[in-house]
Amino acid sequence: MPKPRLTIVIPIRNRQELGERALRSAAAQAVSQTEIIIVDDASDPPFQIPPDLRSNESIKLVRHPDNLGASSARNTGIASAGADWVAFLDSDDYWLPGTLAPRLEIAEAGFAIDRNPLAVHAAGFILESSITRRLETRIPRESADPLDFASACWFAPGSTLLARKEAFDRIGPYDVELRRLEDLDWFLRLALQGGSLKVWNKPTALIADESQFPGDHLMQAVARLNCKYLAKGSPDRLSGKLARRLRAYLNIERAAFCSTQRRWLGLLFYLGWSFGQVPRTTLHLARFWRFETPPPDIRPAGDVGELKR
Repeated sequence: MPKPRLTIVIPIRNRQELGERALRSAAAQAVSQTEIIIVDDASDPPFQIPPDLRSNESIKLVRHPDNLGASSARNTGIASAGADWVAFLDSDDYWLPGTLAPRLEIAEAGFAIDRNPLAVHAAGFILESSITRRLETRIPRESADPLDFASACWFAPGSTLLARKEAFDRIGPYDVELRRLEDLDWFLRLALQGGSLKVWNKPTALIADESQFPGDHLMQAVARLNCKYLAKGSPDRLSGKLARRLRAYLNIERAAFCSTQRRWLGLLFYLGWSFGQVPRTTLHLARFWRFETPPPDIRPAGDVGELKR
């Protein structure tokens, strides 16, 4: 079998119907020489490839015997990838038809010119509010500024990231100790080593906004990032504006979690702390995207009827 042109990695845990929809949206993309690697992170019951797709030799299923988290699942997919290019799709999201091929062509053309594996690619996305189910199209901005990457993860990398496999050899894998904010960590490392984010300015994926998550995962992630980037004696310790930006962003994450728990005093405390660290007039630390009206025929990400046969 010839070497694949692109590897698509879909981590999954306990989302059979949604995972099938994500898989179908990936399999339907018109990209030749593609392999799809599903990493089942100890789903109970185990994820099953739908019967009509089991004969598709480009689809591979890898199982973790234990639940190791999204970072480990992505690392497994990257390690198993046979292609030089790797794309990611979260199992509760899906790709819009015909959006992968142009992204890959643009990425390949750019790499052919500058041969820079640390130029990674994202795209626009349609975000669904977990509360109102309102759809909102966001077109992220490009950046190579470490200040931006210390301030947010604004570009839905779990379902729009397209990168050279070599980038992960250079930057290292996702931090398996992080069950939240693993993208923030990896892209901050990328930016600190001179990497950049390129953006295709059209929506490519419908993203489910996950507002509910275990609080201990966030607290552990904040502690881990503090040790890596803010603690005295750390070899990767940030200073000056970079340190203030990261501290301010971590307090936004704490405030957001307090909001989901209706802990209003905590919300006000962490927001106030964040604004004290980086004075500003908006909640976010920068203007990271522009908004567009979603296409009229897009269904919410939570509607598993979409793309299901």
